[in-house]
Amino acid sequence: MNIFCNYSILRFLPYLETGEFVNIGVVLFASNGDFRFKIASKRQRVTRFFDKLDAKIYISARNEIDEELARLSTFFVKHRENQSIQLATFKHLIQPRETMMRFSDPGTIAAGNTQSALDQLFEHYVNHSFASKEYEEKILERQLGNLLASANIKQRYKEEKLGNTDYSVKFPFVLLHQDRAVQALKPLHLAHDEPGKILEHGDAWVARVKRLQRAKKLAQDTLFIASAPPAGHHKLTRAYEDIVAHLEEIETVRVIKKDLPDQKILGAIEEGLPQTSH
Repeated sequence: MNIFCNYSILRFLPYLETGEFVNIGVVLFASNGDFRFKIASKRQRVTRFFDKLDAKIYISARNEIDEELARLSTFFVKHRENQSIQLATFKHLIQPRETMMRFSDPGTIAAGNTQSALDQLFEHYVNHSFASKEYEEKILERQLGNLLASANIKQRYKEEKLGNTDYSVKFPFVLLHQDRAVQALKPLHLAHDEPGKILEHGDAWVARVKRLQRAKKLAQDTLFIASAPPAGHHKLTRAYEDIVAHLEEIETVRVIKKDLPDQKILGAIEEGLPQTSH
């Protein structure tokens, strides 16, 4: 049987002047009387976004709202048989407030289990479960496609699988000349928030490219346009640089950063083309 759940997203908004916020948690009130909440335990995603903010300010605000919601959980259990009081309390909780911790307008979903509903909402709104590496790279591919179109060269490229009948790898932008892959362009998302994720995703592409190289099916020039982790995070940067080094060890493979100016990216693309293909 489906349970109807009202929910609201907890947001951290330290600067009223800009209106910028980060989603940090979810509160949920269900038709069966359950009240649940979940707040992100890690502070890095907040302090990275608000890089000039003293982390102690966020930690203090997070602890205060966590204590408030814990007290409310006890209240909801005590008044479980009186949903009118529960609903009024939930509405009062999420009403607009002039503090750093604010709640979004409420939403409603149907679920078979309130904890599963809470976890699903938390993964979506806080952990951005929809933003997988495939999702991120689709965004990068769209941006690269727009850049190629602005330079009036997108029509020369097409999505193509390189390889043979036993093994092939799809590249979003491949320039062919007489059925030979002259150049392959691949946006690569390496701006993950954990070194392990960077290494895992990067290693997969290192392995793919090496396999194509052994089969003599690499393009004459393979250019990865990689998104890098933010500066100042040494473990992430080391993982990124390790992947770049392994890719660039492969003959005819190059890597540039995605945040270069457009003209430099276009220049790097042109640099890899033989004169006959310009």
